[in-house]
Amino acid sequence: MELRIGIAKTHKHTAEESGETVEVIERPLCGGYSIVFCDGMQSGCQAKAISSFVVTRISSMISEGVRDSTAIRATSDQLYTTYNGKTEAYLNTVSIDLNTGTFVISRNNSCPVYYYQHGIIDSWNNACPPIGGSKHIQPSITEMPIEAGIMIVLFSDGVYTAGQSYGQEIDIPTLIHSMIDDSNSATAQQIADFILNQAIRLDQEKPCQDMCVMVMQVTPRDSGVIRKISYELPILISYY
Repeated sequence: MELRIGIAKTHKHTAEESGETVEVIERPLCGGYSIVFCDGMQSGCQAKAISSFVVTRISSMISEGVRDSTAIRATSDQLYTTYNGKTEAYLNTVSIDLNTGTFVISRNNSCPVYYYQHGIIDSWNNACPPIGGSKHIQPSITEMPIEAGIMIVLFSDGVYTAGQSYGQEIDIPTLIHSMIDDSNSATAQQIADFILNQAIRLDQEKPCQDMCVMVMQVTPRDSGVIRKISYELPILISYY
């Protein structure tokens, strides 16, 4: 099998930088991969500083072999202590754990996480608090076996609330189904791009909040031992 990861993100139209941070890391001892996504509940550079703070610490602990839940709890307590409980952050961590053969999905986010399996789209949407607001905050954790055909879709609240300022709502399950129905060969990146572009369109091409979409897709294809990573990043240069 082969794991494909697609990430698409943009910033609020009035901001110069996204406050969301995403990191893909390799787990120790050939244990798989983890994707850590954080959205700082501030704006602009301050939100970016918070999300980078969170992602850096969680990624460091996971890469050292610390369990996801332990890393999240410790980082939440550290965020609380550092900012005196005056800031919070939405957090999602998805680990592809090759030692247990499972996806481990950890949520501290009000947005649901959708997954596609055996032709059906379902979601995890139980209530769970953001990190940093108090001591001893726990993540909501779900595990599911790794198997070909599974797709997991995460997104930030900017995507989830897209269009609401204009009396519209985004229908992410329908968007996922349309990509799968129209092209069985659609990649994780193509699906992430499609959902993000629809969210931007609903906000009249001016995103009301930072937006990020992440898609994890397991395909039956086996590409052997070659690992491929591709980035497409905007570069804005200021001349003084």
